[in-house]
Amino acid sequence: MRLLPSKKVVGEIAVPPDKSISHRALMMCSMSSGVSVVHNLLESEDTLRTFRIIGELGGNFRGGFDRMEISLASWKESLRPLDCGNSGTTARLMAGVLSGKEGFHVLFGDDSLSGRPMERVVRPLKEMGASISARQDSLLPMCITGGKLSGSEHSLSVASAQVKSAILLAGIQAEGTTAVTEPHCSRDHTERLLRSMGAKISVSNKRVEVEKSELLPIRFSIPGDVSSAAFPIALAVLHENGKVTIREVGLNQGRTGFLRLLIKMGADIEMEVEESLPEPVGTIVARSSRLIGVEVGSDLIPSMIDELPLIALAGVFAEGTTTVRGAGELRKKESDRISVTVQNFRRIGVEILEHEDGFSVEGPQRITGGKVDSYGDHRIAMLFSLAGPLSREGVEVTNSNAVNVSFPGFFKTLEEVCQ
Repeated sequence: MRLLPSKKVVGEIAVPPDKSISHRALMMCSMSSGVSVVHNLLESEDTLRTFRIIGELGGNFRGGFDRMEISLASWKESLRPLDCGNSGTTARLMAGVLSGKEGFHVLFGDDSLSGRPMERVVRPLKEMGASISARQDSLLPMCITGGKLSGSEHSLSVASAQVKSAILLAGIQAEGTTAVTEPHCSRDHTERLLRSMGAKISVSNKRVEVEKSELLPIRFSIPGDVSSAAFPIALAVLHENGKVTIREVGLNQGRTGFLRLLIKMGADIEMEVEESLPEPVGTIVARSSRLIGVEVGSDLIPSMIDELPLIALAGVFAEGTTTVRGAGELRKKESDRISVTVQNFRRIGVEILEHEDGFSVEGPQRITGGKVDSYGDHRIAMLFSLAGPLSREGVEVTNSNAVNVSFPGFFKTLEEVCQ
């Protein structure tokens, strides 16, 4: 896909439903005792992996992704290995779900996911009584023999919503109390849904406790994905003639760290919460802005983990130095997001310094243009697609179809606002 320079970035757009909440809704509603009705589920490559796996395990779905009735799955033993594709959320959270279900199950993924370590999920689930084996102890494929679990105490060395959620989804099936403590608060979609579905859960600062619970059905609509919204928002802020409005988007505090950081850098962004249960939902308006450089430390990482490479793009246009440190987790995503971000920026004429746990960029700079590779990573594909409208000569993104993992209509959306 080749993205050309744009004279302005203007419009009111919609973003896809929230990917994180869609995964959790499919799993947790399939664990509930009645019929849940969920509107606006994301239909993307990642969420379809979760949907199909639950279907293999006796899932009970009626309707489409715009309105789906979800009943208790039978959680039968699958005769085939369960394909997580490129979805780390599917692999890690399903490991938590299946640890409490009778039967033998095998989770596997594509080459990228098979290189991402699962040890931080495997270890606590084993401590709770699950029988799990994996390639080289921590890589997919992963074999799980589920059964009776016992609650236990878990202290995470790195804040991770996926690891925390896997433990909590096992915990609601375990005898006794299961507790998770994080060094920093990660996104809390799982906790919000558990509370709305009647689970025995308590949240205090960085600690979450759950007890064995019967989940009740729920009716709700999934908001727009703020991680997807971050890309057109950044484009509007960085373009010299930009204004973008996005409605009905999720404004969970655990997910808006990148937007709050842009505001700290000087961005003209308005956020208004219009609904609050089970998730805060509202409107975002972003306008052209002049930014100043900023330093991002490890305490801010959990609230913007999906958007961290976008900070490099903001730093290209900001006055002064922009630095991200304490983000070594980026090397374990769909790609090594630190390495590929730095490589691709250099290919389009940007000077950027790579650190073991982040990067630094001195601004302002101009993006000349050129050819980059997404390396099959949806966030990298979207990031460098934004560079095209902001460049002098345009940017060609190879493997651009990776955007379908989370934002199937991404290029159509760009076409609507770039004029």
